[in-house]
Amino acid sequence: MNILMVGAGSMSESLVRGWLASGVLPEQITMTNRSDRTRLTALQAELGVQIVDEEDVNAYDIVVLAMQPDGVIPYVQSKTWSTPLLVSVAAHIEPSEIEEASGLPAVCAMPNTPVAYRSGMTGLWFGPETDDTVRETATALFERVGRTAVTDAKTMSAFMAAAGCSPAFFYEIVGSMTPVLTDAGFDEATARQIVAQAMKGSAELLLHETRPTNDLIADVAAPDGPTDRGVGVLRSRDLADVMASALRESAREEVEQPKN
Repeated sequence: MNILMVGAGSMSESLVRGWLASGVLPEQITMTNRSDRTRLTALQAELGVQIVDEEDVNAYDIVVLAMQPDGVIPYVQSKTWSTPLLVSVAAHIEPSEIEEASGLPAVCAMPNTPVAYRSGMTGLWFGPETDDTVRETATALFERVGRTAVTDAKTMSAFMAAAGCSPAFFYEIVGSMTPVLTDAGFDEATARQIVAQAMKGSAELLLHETRPTNDLIADVAAPDGPTDRGVGVLRSRDLADVMASALRESAREEVEQPKN
């Protein structure tokens, strides 16, 4: 498997780090970037990947389009395509647009930055020209760096809000909790680690449990105990409405973004 990554932004770097950690060899990944040669060279020096100035797109098994959204279709139209699987990680692009411009099957993937640590959540929107082999290849590629869910035109905005925007919500929560620990005497780094590890463990439990979240809360919230009192504060401040409203707002912004 040989991958060409077109673009060297933060998502490109996160994916490459995750793939390398999963066992993909540095010589199997080539990166190119028109706008920042210095960054490209730095990534090569640190990660050992290949870099090119002029790429032969048909020399690769998979081409990942990771440039700004308004550059995706012009880039595809500027090339003659014959062999690779095309995967776009740019927002607001539909796979059918890429298929029309390239004549090849295409997948739109929406990963989030935890893919760097193989803990990502990626939405996969398969184009109408994709077959089972293409879908299996794309799924396997992104399951190297986390979990995947199949999305489409109807569900992609909600997915992007839930998986792509929500990490910022979680960081906001961590940021609001750590001062309580520093006030108690912990240093900043330890306070952050305590909250983050508790969040990580809770997320791991959620991935393995099928019981409703209220049942999981009841497991740790004895009546009138400290957990129960804290949950009571969250509910009295209507945390459920706050979180749902934030998610809907992020999904609404995704829907309203202009297409290129």
